[in-house]
Amino acid sequence: MRVVVLVWEGFLGILTIALIVAALFSVSPGQYLVFILAQAGATGLVATGLALSFRTGTPNLAVGSIAAFTAMVTAWLMNMSGLGWSAAIIAILLTTVGGLLLGLFVTALSAPAWAVTLGAAVACEALVSGIADGRVIPVDIDFPTYVWFVLFVIVSLGGALAWPALRVASPWITAMLGLGGSSLLAALGGVALLTRTHAATPVAGWTTTTLTLAAVLLGGISVHGRRGGIAGTVLAVLFLTLVQGQLVLWATPVWVFQVIAGAVILAALLAGRLADLVTQETPAPVTPDARS
Repeated sequence: MRVVVLVWEGFLGILTIALIVAALFSVSPGQYLVFILAQAGATGLVATGLALSFRTGTPNLAVGSIAAFTAMVTAWLMNMSGLGWSAAIIAILLTTVGGLLLGLFVTALSAPAWAVTLGAAVACEALVSGIADGRVIPVDIDFPTYVWFVLFVIVSLGGALAWPALRVASPWITAMLGLGGSSLLAALGGVALLTRTHAATPVAGWTTTTLTLAAVLLGGISVHGRRGGIAGTVLAVLFLTLVQGQLVLWATPVWVFQVIAGAVILAALLAGRLADLVTQETPAPVTPDARS
């Protein structure tokens, strides 16, 4: 299976390089690539969190909503109390603790993580809407956005390389690592997005969740928690961000990319199942508790 994943990552790398070369011939290529890296950094951190939750068998379907919630809480605290980066730290800690509590909830009740996090996503969306009250909350925050991309690459590659040595037997630790860690990374992605847009908007985080799900599956991470490569998530995030950017340059309606993301999810699921059949592996979901 590892050979199949590595071959796919090589093919995905070629496609990504081709899109980067094409971007160099666009109008203002330097500015365009900076925009791509900034977007990929924010999306990539959320995607890395989702990939971690898949690897631990605790799929976190709230990552996009957590990112939106963190951005909104950070912006609200900055405007209401005048806090600077302390507001971001408070928001990140809040969501991380929430993720750890979700891990405890999943294990204690032997509840499926996807259902628990789906409920958490609904709660986050409601809180974002309540805090914003239909407003866009601007923030005066200055931070080099390329740093988020560098952090994304380091965390994604480093985590993938270290994962085989980090596997633990305790279902409690596994669930808290998966949901707590994914919530932390999603929160960082939310702050990264805020530093790029300089405003928190009351938009649903489902779009971010869908995009990151497409990236994680396209990158070769298995929904069953067993298969995963090294650079797949990084390459998939870059590839999809470049596709999205190109569609923006062509003034294509937003819904077109959403259709593409949905098609990628379905195609990646099919490809993953075919890969299991070729290697004669039977999908067996990894769960933090054998009873869940």
